[in-house]
Amino acid sequence: MTRPRTRRTLAPAATYLLAALVAVVFLAPLYLVLITSVKGSTESATMSFALPRSWHLDNYLTVVTTGNALRALGNSVLIAAAVTGGTVLVCSLAAFVIARRPGRITGGVYSYLLTGLIAPFAFIPAIRLLQELGLGGSYLGLILTDVAVQIPFITLTYVGFIKQLPREIDEAALLDGAGPLRLFFTIIFPLLRPVSFTAVVLVFTYAWNEFQNVLFLIPDADRWTLPMTVFTFQTTHSFDYGLVCANLVLTMLPVVAVYLAAQKYIVSGMAAGAVKG
Repeated sequence: MTRPRTRRTLAPAATYLLAALVAVVFLAPLYLVLITSVKGSTESATMSFALPRSWHLDNYLTVVTTGNALRALGNSVLIAAAVTGGTVLVCSLAAFVIARRPGRITGGVYSYLLTGLIAPFAFIPAIRLLQELGLGGSYLGLILTDVAVQIPFITLTYVGFIKQLPREIDEAALLDGAGPLRLFFTIIFPLLRPVSFTAVVLVFTYAWNEFQNVLFLIPDADRWTLPMTVFTFQTTHSFDYGLVCANLVLTMLPVVAVYLAAQKYIVSGMAAGAVKG
């Protein structure tokens, strides 16, 4: 009887120990960036975990006033919000049709989306296409590109969730005189809240942190987002790690805020969307 009790005692202890080690691995770099962001140029050069001898909160003011951060913040908010809203709307509608109207066409679209998960993104054709459409170097061109990149995975996540919803809901709404769009927006879409929160977090994080698409598709520096300012700011202040880390903190704060606001929906939404109907 002693051995089973010992095992039951050691198992939770080992789990907590492993969780603590994983937490340290993930939190240590964040702590280092945070603590370095309030250090002076000389002290920050050591990149140590020690608390600063003098706190330089003015690093953040310097970043805002000299790093073009406010304009970049506005660009990031515009692009991330548009990409997130557009992706959720397009993918949820597409998933509703795929899940509720099985057939050759929807089956072909579903298979095409599966290939989109593994197909690499080609910049040269994308740039050429945007130029032909008159969208080269524009916000809209970048937003449409980011939405297109996210469509395969987010749509498949929605499809898995919608297939679990009983069809009787649709039939009852149609009998009450609701059309397809009214059925979706008033009945189905509110039921997609868990997976929608998951999609919002994933897409917003992607759009906010996107670097390559902005670099290749937006030549105008006035339209660059916050991650691009980190790149240019680091080039200018390559040896002042206090300012560089302050810029990094300002860049990641919105993503952390969105994640914390929707964290309780993320796991449930991912698990629900992964179930095949």
